[in-house]
Amino acid sequence: MMTTRTTKLVFLHCLSATLLLLSACDNATSQKNSTAGNITFQPYFNDTAISCSSTISHSNKHWSYTQLQFFISNIELKNGAGQWQQALLEHSPYQTKQAALLGEQCFTDQKSNNKANWMLQLDSDSKLNEATDIRFTLGLPFAINHLNPLTQESPLNIPSMFWSWQIGHKFLRLEMATKDDTWLYHLGSIGCSASSPMRSPEQECRYPNRYEFELPLNKQHKLLKFELASLLNNITLSAHTSCQSSPDSFSCQTLMSNLSLKDENSVFHSQITENTHE
Repeated sequence: MMTTRTTKLVFLHCLSATLLLLSACDNATSQKNSTAGNITFQPYFNDTAISCSSTISHSNKHWSYTQLQFFISNIELKNGAGQWQQALLEHSPYQTKQAALLGEQCFTDQKSNNKANWMLQLDSDSKLNEATDIRFTLGLPFAINHLNPLTQESPLNIPSMFWSWQIGHKFLRLEMATKDDTWLYHLGSIGCSASSPMRSPEQECRYPNRYEFELPLNKQHKLLKFELASLLNNITLSAHTSCQSSPDSFSCQTLMSNLSLKDENSVFHSQITENTHE
């Protein structure tokens, strides 16, 4: 039979071993996180970085955005051998394993679960430092776009980024204002057939409205630009030209045409400089 002293020694030994094990796990996690890769997204207007507090000149008025947020999914990285591999995302309030919500909603209170996030966080297994290019989809896959938001993990449960079960999420939500006018663009799938707005469609929507982007990566500065001027090209901003993804709207057609561009006028750009060495 153990004495009281012996029992205490055994307990202290077990406690010490447990603490050492926990410490080792913490160190392993910290080491993994320290090698994980981050890609920063930054909104620009005519090559000038902007934010909620910025004012831009467009359509003979001075505008500011009050919300600029978008989902990206199907994120892949190309390695030096030219092979594309799926990027693994760190779990966070702004990311699931399949998608990430980037951007900001201005003037939110401190308790809001929809704060600014411009950082795409990749798991260390994604080997971002070895990547030469990135490609992703602006939007969400059909398989997760129409699920019940009340049972989804963040950020797929944020009300301001959701229309209905039938239509799904808003892939891009851009809202702008002046002193006397407003304008908005809500991008999402349209023509989704279901028995009611509270039911998910069984087949892909007639207008999925997802857009693919492929960009080179700067090895020193992992920065991707969202060029607002490219998106708003040939659009006269006013409440009358707001777009809710209707295929019959002229302003929507122009905006979607702008999203389809893959040249120097693309909405997304890489931060590539002349000093970048591959």
